[in-house]
Amino acid sequence: RSGGKIVAEADLTRNRNFEISGPLGITLITVENHRVRVSRDPSPRQYCVKQGWLSRTGEAALCLPNQVSVELHGAARQYDSLSY
Repeated sequence: RSGGKIVAEADLTRNRNFEISGPLGITLITVENHRVRVSRDPSPRQYCVKQGWLSRTGEAALCLPNQVSVELHGAARQYDSLSY
């Protein structure tokens, strides 16, 4: 997503890179070996780059200053907690 809009979707079985534009510049998203990560981002603190590889449904990396985010979707969502 960029600016809240979906700009690309990818199947994790195919290795590739995406360059996503945001207000601060280009964010590089890498898909490799059934996982995804933010490889490069112009944001000052680099939190989304430090997030590392995402491989489970529901995981996300947010580059808030550049308004770019990555989220994994799939059939089997992992939960942080369960409620009854």
